[in-house]
Amino acid sequence: MAARGKRRRTRTVTVASYGPPSANKPSEQHAADDATAAFLLSVSDLVFRAGTQGIELRRMDVAMRTFEFCDTQTSRRRDATSDGRAIPAEGTERVGQYWMPDAASPGWAHLAWLIQDLASLPTHRHYGPEGGPELVGLQAFGPDWVDVLLAHREGQWRVRIQMEGRDEPLQFPAMALGELFGEGGHRHDAEPDEPDLVRDIL
Repeated sequence: MAARGKRRRTRTVTVASYGPPSANKPSEQHAADDATAAFLLSVSDLVFRAGTQGIELRRMDVAMRTFEFCDTQTSRRRDATSDGRAIPAEGTERVGQYWMPDAASPGWAHLAWLIQDLASLPTHRHYGPEGGPELVGLQAFGPDWVDVLLAHREGQWRVRIQMEGRDEPLQFPAMALGELFGEGGHRHDAEPDEPDLVRDIL
C-alpha cells in the first residue's frame, strides 16, 4: 500500500495595491506617466539647485510642460538637511537616495522634494472608491507655501501646502493626496469660503 502523504494546507494572501497590475494598464498611459515623471524630476532638480541662489519656482504646468522661475535677489544661506546631514546639491548625487528634507530645511528644499514625490501620484490613480487625482500643475506664492493644482473627476482643486517654517517633514505627499481624494476626504476638508481649496493636510 502506498504511503499516504500529508495534505498540503494552502492559504490565501491578500496584497493591497493602489492600482491594478502594471501589465493591465494601457501602454499609452504608461508612456504618459513616464513622460510626466521625467518632467517632474527635472523640475525638482532645477528647484533644488536654483534655491541655493535665491531663485524660486513660481508656477508649473504639467500638460504644457512649462515652468517659471523668479530671481528673488536674495541668497539662501541655510542648508537643506536630511537626518541632520547635508543633502547633495547635484541631482546625480541625490539619485537613489532617500533625501526627504528635515523640517528646518528651507522652503525650496521641501518644494523640490514635493515635486519629486508627485511623480508617483499616478500609482494612486485607482485608490479608494473615488480614485486619486491627476496633477495639473503648481503655483507658488513666495517661499512660504504652494498650491498643488489637481483634477479629480469633474472638478479642479487646489491643495495648499506650507513650505517654509514647517514643524514636521513633508512625508509622502503623493500618497497622502491619493488617499485624501480616493476616500472623498477633500470635500470634507475644503475651505467654506473657497470650496475648491484644501489646506493644512500635510
